[in-house]
Amino acid sequence: MSSVLSNPPSEDRRARVVQAAIQAFSRHGYRRCTMGDVAAAAGMSRPALYLLFCGKEELFRAVAEALLADAARAAEQAWPAGSNPATGLAAAILAKDLPIQRLCAASPHAEEILAVAASLTADLHHASAARFIALVTRRLAEAGRSDAAGLARMLAHAATGLKHAGLSESEYVADVQRLAGLVGEN
Repeated sequence: MSSVLSNPPSEDRRARVVQAAIQAFSRHGYRRCTMGDVAAAAGMSRPALYLLFCGKEELFRAVAEALLADAARAAEQAWPAGSNPATGLAAAILAKDLPIQRLCAASPHAEEILAVAASLTADLHHASAARFIALVTRRLAEAGRSDAAGLARMLAHAATGLKHAGLSESEYVADVQRLAGLVGEN
């Protein structure tokens, strides 16, 4: 006899719930969003949702994990080995951060969601930042920069500052390109 608990939930179902949660958190904010809102958006019952996630915090962390994993993959793909460092850096930063910025810009609850993310998912964000710094270090070292590690750290922190500066998308993109252009200077 097979039990629901003995069979892990399909990754497709979890991914569908995570996508529904992104929309529900964006629409309602973290505090007002309920598991019922997410279940309805995912086309399932609340009890079925609770079989996948034990609560809103776990679901929120799953959303953050998915968004950060997508961002890391996008950055890696945007800056293949052998690319021009300035072009690759700009492409990687924008591929990593622009989709999340667009989500925030579309939500009236972005400030609240980011505050909750800072407390519930800080560890995930630190790991994501370290992964990005490692990518930038690797690509700069491949381009022959002897100061690759320090420069990568500085560029990643500067990119984070731009992300949180409250710029319009066009200003943000232009500033990221300016920042990336600095890698060509010695």
